[in-house]
Amino acid sequence: MSAQPPDVPRPMIGRNAARAWLIGTQVVMAVLLIFWLPLAGLSVMAFDAPQSPDDPWPMLFVGSIWSWPPVAFVFSLVAWMLCWRHGRNTLAVVITTLPLVFPLAFGLVLLLRS
Repeated sequence: MSAQPPDVPRPMIGRNAARAWLIGTQVVMAVLLIFWLPLAGLSVMAFDAPQSPDDPWPMLFVGSIWSWPPVAFVFSLVAWMLCWRHGRNTLAVVITTLPLVFPLAFGLVLLLRS
């Protein structure tokens, strides 16, 4: 018999599977930082256009590029706290996967444009 009472729902994702997913996604994010560094350095060239002082898009572009590592770090930290302290494994998996959406979308745009 199960140790849990029958009215308590079982988690959709087990703790070990959630931890493996958290570790895997954070390894992927660490590898993506290698590609992020040159992209971040080149992103400031968005301000070289003559109309860039009046245009908000270069600032939004550079801000979105440069904000990815802190956002990924905060989301990873929150995901580990949810998984470790509160046992919210499914939510932790979703939260740690969210920072990967931007690099995957950026890579998809690069593939479709070439």
